[in-house]
Amino acid sequence: MKKLRSLSAVFLSLLLCAICVVPFLYVLIASFKALDGEFTLKYYYEVFVGQSQYLFRFWKSMALSICISLGQVVLSALAGYGFAKYKFKGKNVLFFILIILMILPLQVTLIPNYVILEKFNMINTYFSLILPALVVPLGTFIMTQSYKAIPNSVIDAARLDGCRLHEVLLKVVIPIGKNALICTFLLSFLDAWNMVEQPITYLGEFTKYPIAVALASVPPGDPTVLLVACVLVTIPPLCLFAFFNRELTEGIALGGEH
Repeated sequence: MKKLRSLSAVFLSLLLCAICVVPFLYVLIASFKALDGEFTLKYYYEVFVGQSQYLFRFWKSMALSICISLGQVVLSALAGYGFAKYKFKGKNVLFFILIILMILPLQVTLIPNYVILEKFNMINTYFSLILPALVVPLGTFIMTQSYKAIPNSVIDAARLDGCRLHEVLLKVVIPIGKNALICTFLLSFLDAWNMVEQPITYLGEFTKYPIAVALASVPPGDPTVLLVACVLVTIPPLCLFAFFNRELTEGIALGGEH
């Protein structure tokens, strides 16, 4: 019976891997084929060298995603430390509201955010994408759960040594909770890199759309060029998850404790 369960688990794992990997392999292989089926690199040359529109959108999306991720990490780290190590009135209520906000779909907040951004004249600017994305509750939740695992005695010892609040954060709390920070950065980067609804709602000009929206909106003259552009889009997430896979796993596992 155990052997049958093990075989079933292996089969399901292989099936899930195939479902995830096969589409990407198809795009990767097809990106090296010309319309007549011959192997060619000319489409990679067109995307990476010949046509600047793809690389321009790529680097614009990269800068936008990094700004959102760094800002979200900073705010999540500060808010998480407050929830984890400070006692204040209404703390449990606020944290419960934070959890409720985590399960709300993105579409629920689009219209309220649009109204607020319009009052501040930020529609059709990149601030309309950056500012709402800085206060995503998932990052605060992960950092809160991570900081709860840090013994209070460690923080008290740092304070006795004369460390101020910013020194406690920079020298003690952040180094111990670096896996949660990296996890928050990766998840926020992936969310920002793949954002579609927000640019369509807040940006009125097609030229300002990030690459994830532009690829879905521009009718390709040659489908192989679009496949190469799709490969280009997958490079940053794949590199980040390949280099920081252990930190991501440990950050999620630590965030699920307590």
